[in-house]
Amino acid sequence: MKAVILTFVCVCFSAFVWGQEIELTGTYAASTSIKFQHNFGGGVGYNQFITHRSRLGFFIGYLINSTPYHQSSASTTDLSTVVRDARPHNQWVTLKISYSFNLLKSSRSLLFLGAEVGLNYFIIDEKGEQTVTTRQGDVTSGSFINNTTVNNRVGVGMLIEYELKDIICKRISPFLSIHPEVMSYGRFGLMGSSDPVLIGWMNFNVGVRYTLGKKQ
Repeated sequence: MKAVILTFVCVCFSAFVWGQEIELTGTYAASTSIKFQHNFGGGVGYNQFITHRSRLGFFIGYLINSTPYHQSSASTTDLSTVVRDARPHNQWVTLKISYSFNLLKSSRSLLFLGAEVGLNYFIIDEKGEQTVTTRQGDVTSGSFINNTTVNNRVGVGMLIEYELKDIICKRISPFLSIHPEVMSYGRFGLMGSSDPVLIGWMNFNVGVRYTLGKKQ
């Protein structure tokens, strides 16, 4: 994971020197996973225009979810039931590449529509209380700690973005974007796991963009 992030940072540095746009964003993301219900964070990105209206984008984001949750799951191996009340501090690092096209011909309003693919890394840091009920009816209660990582999960999605030019100054522009996404997570067919195979996401970005090269 460190090697992937280092490579991405080197690409972003090259983009800063020779590229056209860099951006800073604040992000809120909601998902279908109980471990990542409400995620807050941000990221940095770079866009390289391929034509006057199409561009290639690179983005790295970091988000945290600290929303407590209650979960009841049944094991497929020994048929026991596990009930957990968890206090998470789960983290998500995402690296994305996108291609998008501007649908408007206005010089001040840009509406981009495109597709994106990403590589994702998760740090699971949870503690709380759990109750385990066996098939025979025996009940055991106590605390639990879950410290694991989930690496190299692929996500695919789309982006819809609106940007306003020449509002703050000639080279700085605000933008809003929405990113629906589907991501692999749990291992298909893994016995005894309550993790979903796929997670659906809806990501909302608010940010500012700075034009480095010639203005589009």
